[in-house]
This record gives sequence, C-alpha cells and structure tokens, in this order.
Amino acid sequence: MFQIVCEPIPDRGVYRLIESVIIEGILIYAPYDWNGASVPAFLWPIIGSPFDPRFMAPSLVHDNTYETGEITRKEADMLFRKLLIHNCVPKDLAETMYRGVRYFGAPFYNQGYFHA
Repeated sequence: MFQIVCEPIPDRGVYRLIESVIIEGILIYAPYDWNGASVPAFLWPIIGSPFDPRFMAPSLVHDNTYETGEITRKEADMLFRKLLIHNCVPKDLAETMYRGVRYFGAPFYNQGYFHA
C-alpha cells in the first residue's frame, strides 16, 4: 500500500496531508486537504467509508489531479482505479469506484472544488 502522512481535521470533515508525497509521478505538496473517496453515505456499510485506509492515497491523488488538471480526467480516473488495486481493493470494487468517478466526476474536473 502507498503510505501517506496525514491527519484528520474533524471539524471540517477532511484529512490533511502533512508531508509532501510523490505517487506514480504525481507530486502533491503538503499541506493539502481532501475529503477522502467520494462514497455516498448509504454505501458506506457495503463499500467502506471515504476514509478507509485503502482509499486514502488513491483518493488523494485523484482529488489533486482533478483539482489541478495536471493530467486528463480519463487519465486521473484510470490512475485512481490502478491505485485502488495497488492498495488491495478487490478488482470488482475498484472497477465500481472507477465507474462512479467516470459517470459522476465530470462537473468537478479542473474546478478546484476538492482542496478544502
């Protein structure tokens, strides 16, 4: 699993990256706040919470690349799936989460919504 150093910011419902990190060639500078994986609350019992440790690094990279537009949206989504699988998320769940960002992510790409 990818290791990141972060801490919860409970009053804001986000985590803060406290050490800059490079994952798959993507440099993310600390401090950086993000809201974990975009898992609807009603699916938490099935999929896991947005802050499941397996989802943290993939969601960090995904949110950052969506915010910056450093890579295309399709590349960001494909990288998200790859990182999920690398972090021991079963392939079928990684595919489901990938499809979720493909179907619903377009309005958020390159808009700066994620950096809280």
